[in-house]
Amino acid sequence: MACTKCASLGSGPAFLQPVQSTRPRPASSLGQPPVQGDLSSVAAAAATTASATASAVLAVAGAVSLGAASGRRRATKLPKVVRLQGAQNMPSPTLEINYYELDAVEAPRILSAVRLAIKMASPIVQESTSPEERLLKLLSEPSVQSMLTTVSRLPVFSKEMALAFKDDLDLLLALKQLKYFWNLPQSQLAILLEVMARQLEGPSQAAPFQEFLRVLTQTPNHAKNIKHLRDELPAEVKAEYLRNADYLETADAHAVYPTSIYRQCDGFTLATKDASTIEAVMSTTLTTTIKIARKVLEPSNHLLYNIYKPLGRCVAVVDDKVDAIYGKELDAYFAGHGIEFKKIVSSGNEADKDIRDVERILVSLKKAGQGRHEPLLVVGGGVIADIAGFAAALYSRNTPYVMLCTSIVSGIDAGPSPRVCCNGFDYKNLYGAYHPPVLTITDRGFWKSLHPGWLRHGVAEIIKMAVMKDLSLFELVEQWGPKCLETKFGTVGDSVNDQAFQDVCDLIVGKAMEGYVRSEYGNLWETHQCRPHAYGHTWCPGYELPSGMLHGQAVGTCMGFGAYLAMKSDFIPEIECQRILKVISDCELCLWHPIMEDGAAIWRSQVAMIEKRGGNLAAPIPRPLGESGYLNDLSEEMLLQRLQEYKSICLSYPRQGRGVEEHCTEVGLADPQSNKIAPPEDRFVVTPTDLMITTLTKTQDMAAVGEVVRMLDGVDGMVVKYSTQPSEALRNISVQTAKTNPNWAEMEKKGATSKLLEAEMISGQAEGQLLQLLVKFGRVKKVLDIGTFTGYSSLAMAEALPEDGRVVTLERQEEAAKMAAENWASSPHVGKIESRVGEAQALLQALASQGESFDLVFLDVDKPGYFALYQTLMETGLLRVGGLLAVDNTMYKGEELTGEQLSLNGEGARALNAGLLADDRVLQVMLPLRDGLTLAFRQH
Repeated sequence: MACTKCASLGSGPAFLQPVQSTRPRPASSLGQPPVQGDLSSVAAAAATTASATASAVLAVAGAVSLGAASGRRRATKLPKVVRLQGAQNMPSPTLEINYYELDAVEAPRILSAVRLAIKMASPIVQESTSPEERLLKLLSEPSVQSMLTTVSRLPVFSKEMALAFKDDLDLLLALKQLKYFWNLPQSQLAILLEVMARQLEGPSQAAPFQEFLRVLTQTPNHAKNIKHLRDELPAEVKAEYLRNADYLETADAHAVYPTSIYRQCDGFTLATKDASTIEAVMSTTLTTTIKIARKVLEPSNHLLYNIYKPLGRCVAVVDDKVDAIYGKELDAYFAGHGIEFKKIVSSGNEADKDIRDVERILVSLKKAGQGRHEPLLVVGGGVIADIAGFAAALYSRNTPYVMLCTSIVSGIDAGPSPRVCCNGFDYKNLYGAYHPPVLTITDRGFWKSLHPGWLRHGVAEIIKMAVMKDLSLFELVEQWGPKCLETKFGTVGDSVNDQAFQDVCDLIVGKAMEGYVRSEYGNLWETHQCRPHAYGHTWCPGYELPSGMLHGQAVGTCMGFGAYLAMKSDFIPEIECQRILKVISDCELCLWHPIMEDGAAIWRSQVAMIEKRGGNLAAPIPRPLGESGYLNDLSEEMLLQRLQEYKSICLSYPRQGRGVEEHCTEVGLADPQSNKIAPPEDRFVVTPTDLMITTLTKTQDMAAVGEVVRMLDGVDGMVVKYSTQPSEALRNISVQTAKTNPNWAEMEKKGATSKLLEAEMISGQAEGQLLQLLVKFGRVKKVLDIGTFTGYSSLAMAEALPEDGRVVTLERQEEAAKMAAENWASSPHVGKIESRVGEAQALLQALASQGESFDLVFLDVDKPGYFALYQTLMETGLLRVGGLLAVDNTMYKGEELTGEQLSLNGEGARALNAGLLADDRVLQVMLPLRDGLTLAFRQH
């Protein structure tokens, strides 16, 4: 972040020094050397990052500073191209491009400006005029205007800003949001003023601002942005605000055109003078807040109010089980505050953690009109945190969300986690993204309604952080873990009134959360694999789903095994290993499960994890207890040996190492494998499809899925490989047709065709060879081809006809018929082809009136008209008795197999198929060739 010195804006404090703006001029017009190449595209390609390290290295290398340049600059901020002297006095050709320039963080002056603004604003907000008038007067107050524009120029997401206000995190959060004041709703600005008054001057000084907020939110326009008030401000005040916005458009566009107020990007780019080589680094900075709170849904709690009241509405994804218990409280909270509440209820079961469940949420968000500037509210446990967070990451590429955690798993781990995900192909968390919530709220009060088994498996996440990051937390769990489970973390029975125990519960939750973010937030995108919070997550992802275990129970087995490996690696002494295993067991979690007998499956899981972790195993294990180490080498032989040794130890523990209610079905949840379609046990492999199905369903290995895809892709190729090869003319039609899609799109746009044609409509090589075989085998002389397109099928059948044979081909689109004629022109068989253009029904009637009949009819046109054309062929005798009808696309894209509503083409294909079945004049068979080819023999 660059600190800039600029011309004065007027009456602001000394540290507010903006630039007088002018229209942009090219660099060369200022007497600077012109920059070769299109550097605006260079900036656009790398417009997200800055790196102090890169700056230092590049300065040593002789890079030239252009200042904090964006692709567009005011005259006083145009990039300068300075030719520094490099080696042997040669000018350096490298251009250095920065993107943003922000003011320095000077905490005393910032605090002075905020305090002055609060002091001067206080009498204004207490006036008896309307709230709208008071807001306009407040914005016109010089000290308030100066404070707002000052904060808008600060690097509020920087480490410097955080350290400057580290002793007042609520004030820091308010300043982070105040930077965007120009785009904030009016009531949100009032909320921030109240927060700053309370933090800096105390509750009594904040009271007038709180009352002002109350009356302002009763006005109809409180959700409108501050910038929309500009025309109601005095001219000179409006000019000052617009000058600041104009400056920020170039210096820091985040402040005037934010996508959301919760993330910023930076970038640093180097380009050679001709832009032939570009090097860049890019970064995204996110801001997030975690609150451990109580009674979040009571009207007096404003955590959710402060976010959604200014927006005027809240769109929420809510766990179905949470909605059944707390749905009325949620509805009442938002209704009581006059906030529109749109609720999307989704299953929170592991069995419903599929990509299709994410897609359903995405569609619901689109229907709700979710914006990228308004945080989605996610209410639920770990599964909802994962799939709704993943949906937020995917929705318009990123949409902020608030996580209201209702379970221990979401409250400690999945809720604040930047890792959002879903399962796929029976593999745990196959799909995912890095997208933390902007606010995580953990309220232990929700835990009172949890099934004991759900609570129990969540404790695994606390043990995980205790073992790897905090010995004092481990000691707390050793002492209090069983009581926490018994009392649902102090939410039931007499424990509710035991203040000392309440403090213990808060301390355990807080320490676990702090350890988690200490481990996670410095490695947001998993750019390295020293990840202590992945303890217990190395081997169990391969067997958690097939075992049907709850996630925390599976993690318990993996933590226990990891502790044993740490002992065998001399990372921890035996006594510490025993302490870890005892805590897991005392909290009624699983140490050993029979599925772990399958050593080969666990080895496959390790191999998959090495792939996922960039070629390293990097298994987090304690070194010593309370600190983290990593195991990176474990052979298959040693893995299997250690598993058997570990099993013998586990059998000596209560329940022989098994957990209490360790399976999903034991705590009222669906088996994670319940949505998996199992094949018949004795299925014979007769067709390629049989082979694909059996291969896909008999293993959890993703490599098998890839193999099935390879086989599917290879079926058509195998058919072509072992069929007679087409003539040079037919190959040429295939090649030329493949190039036609842009032409068809242009023709449709100009109205030259009545519909959009596609190159994929061509009959294709295998189908063409089948038609030729039918012509020769049936000694066919007269062929009717309904649907010429680019002429492949017509020419294929003409080539197979005797010299006195004839093909009549019909086409509705004149442009397609012309293209087909050009494709036939050089063929020696062109004389056998007669082309007619027009509507198929009219052309068929004309042929019938001429007394025509045909040995073979090939039908390949619009599917909705199939059955009517078939009826015409039969009623007019165009298909003679003893003739053969071949119909393409009768399986139309497999739509009928999906069980979903058919398209018009799908309906057309099904209508013909049903009509053929009901007509005793024909015998037919459907062949699974490409998109389905039906042969119908007319027997009478």
